[in-house]
Amino acid sequence: MKEFYKRIGFEGKLADISKVVCKEFNLGEYISNKLIPVGYEDFNFVLETNKCKYFVKIFSNFRTDNDCYRYIDILLKAIENKVSFPKLFKSEQGYLHITKITDSKLRLCVMQYIDGNTFFSLGKKPVLEEIKEITRQAALINSINIRPKFIYDSWAIVNFLKQFEKEGKFLSQENFELLNPLIEDFKEMKIEKLPHCFVHGDIISTNVMKDKNNKIWIIDFAVSNYYPRIQELAIIACNLLFDEKDKKKSESNFKIALKEYQKIIKLNSRELEALPTYIKLAHAMHILQANYEKVVKGNESKENEYWLNQGKIGFAQSQTKAFKKTA
Repeated sequence: MKEFYKRIGFEGKLADISKVVCKEFNLGEYISNKLIPVGYEDFNFVLETNKCKYFVKIFSNFRTDNDCYRYIDILLKAIENKVSFPKLFKSEQGYLHITKITDSKLRLCVMQYIDGNTFFSLGKKPVLEEIKEITRQAALINSINIRPKFIYDSWAIVNFLKQFEKEGKFLSQENFELLNPLIEDFKEMKIEKLPHCFVHGDIISTNVMKDKNNKIWIIDFAVSNYYPRIQELAIIACNLLFDEKDKKKSESNFKIALKEYQKIIKLNSRELEALPTYIKLAHAMHILQANYEKVVKGNESKENEYWLNQGKIGFAQSQTKAFKKTA
């Protein structure tokens, strides 16, 4: 758990933060809190008061103040455009609250608590109607007319060449030989010529929730950017639509999602042609980045091992004829 506190440079007690949040956001009397030990970047916890439960995000120290404001602006735009995202709460400072507790500067926001679980916590993959709703939400997100300031995400498919050059040397010989041919595949796609739009970029099992009423919620826009439009579908395909044991099921899920997506956004022929390679690159990035986390950073977490295994199995599937384009 110390790793999470290091992200925000805080050495005190979470109760101290919780009580300040209760006061500044007028949330009621503090009862309890619970750290959420999932994710690679920020510090998230559930706060319970005598009024309700709330979700609190404390932004990691590597983010600038402008990064934090950027994040809030994106959330408000998503909510405005009917994306299924939790309500935001205001303090006197606004939706982003900056405070100092035991000499630590903390930037945070407070959201509606969703009484449910992520698909990662559930250990399940979405069923037919859930696939359709997740894909519909993705299309709504990609329809948002916004181009936020670019932030670099080391896991993003568009950064494969840079990350492979930096981290490829830490791969096993077998994995290096698997991923190395993707350099030419990546270059041949000419991704700069693909249609771009606003992309969540991380619609995966840890960022999609199902509440007690079976409503789907899309959370965590921390790595959203202006990217090739197909990046959204590729990320969904490499995880939420991906069946580790059944390639045909993975293909079937993808075809359902692609059809649903195109009810809102019609992809062009270049995008459909590039999608199989893009999905393969999505799996490759999971191998590359999770391996780097494990070998170089010593990350032995269950979550990191999950992504490493997902990448390896998914890449093996993508080497076959899976995910053929569907008009």
